Amino acid sequence: MADFENNGTEAPTPKRREDARLEGQVAQSPDLTGAAALLTGCFLVLWFGSAWGHHLLSGVRMWVESIDISEWTVWHSQTGASWLTSELTAITGFFVLTLMAIGLMTGFLQVGFVISFKPLEIDFEKLMPSKGWSRVMSMESGIRGLQGAFKVSALLIVSSSVLWTYRDRLSVRNFSTVGSVVAEAWDLGLLIALILAGIAFGIALFDYFIRWMRHEQQLKMTREEIKQEQKDDTGDPHMRAAIRKRQRDARRRQSVKDVPLATVVLTNPTHLAVAIQYEAGKMSAPKVVAKGAGIFAKNIVRIARENNVPVLERKPIARALFASVEVGEHIPFEYFRAIAEIIAQIYRAKGGRTAA
Repeated sequence: MADFENNGTEAPTPKRREDARLEGQVAQSPDLTGAAALLTGCFLVLWFGSAWGHHLLSGVRMWVESIDISEWTVWHSQTGASWLTSELTAITGFFVLTLMAIGLMTGFLQVGFVISFKPLEIDFEKLMPSKGWSRVMSMESGIRGLQGAFKVSALLIVSSSVLWTYRDRLSVRNFSTVGSVVAEAWDLGLLIALILAGIAFGIALFDYFIRWMRHEQQLKMTREEIKQEQKDDTGDPHMRAAIRKRQRDARRRQSVKDVPLATVVLTNPTHLAVAIQYEAGKMSAPKVVAKGAGIFAKNIVRIARENNVPVLERKPIARALFASVEVGEHIPFEYFRAIAEIIAQIYRAKGGRTAA
């Protein structure tokens, strides 16, 4: 993560988080991966070390006892070395594969699945001496230095404390054979390794927590950044409103050509105009074929009168249809009765049959 101060106060958006991941900016502690592998290795030795040791020693002992020293040849040496190599390879392979799995799992738990080549790109600005000194003298480098000093101090203090606690057991009088010395050294060394690995893992967890907090702080956004992101995703709100207005006007201009097909035009009386078409037996319900306000309303009324389409002033129903029904849509059920009465009135005036 870049070393900079972030003045953001708002929670990061999902897009901000995704962009950061694509650039390789994630909260990750390399120390946590190493500490987890070290602790796992200590537990593997604790659980299986004794069994592995006894298996190798018993195998070597049986191999040596089965051979007459007087008949020892190069073939015997090659056979023993081959067996020992295969056993050590199997044990080492199991050990290494387990540690690799722990390392991968620890990394995945920290950042999930992410592949980014951005951190591998060459940044020539970072090669400049001024940039290098700024990184060396930065707050982050100071914190890392203090963490390193604390780790070394903690490990030395703990190791010394354990040795001091078990000082009586390390007396020469307690060891009569080489085997007892090896056994005591193994147990004490493993105990110290487990304690140190546990401390290193705790320090690494704290380091990851600090990195996560800094990562979250650096992801925070200002209100201006959020507004700019919304504009980039959906466009300027004022521009979108202007585009929608032009689209509505274009639809209204296009719909004027259907005014001659209308059955009736309802007005408000001069501000709004809604042209309705209904053909008995052919249409399931009346539909709006044109509507407009202002100059468009006057144009609809003019075309309707030029084509002998009745124009009626019906303020409430005209306002309701203009607000709730788009051009090309059938009128809602709640307006059926009012429209049916108007169309029936027109048919009676023309001397035709009703449309009820």
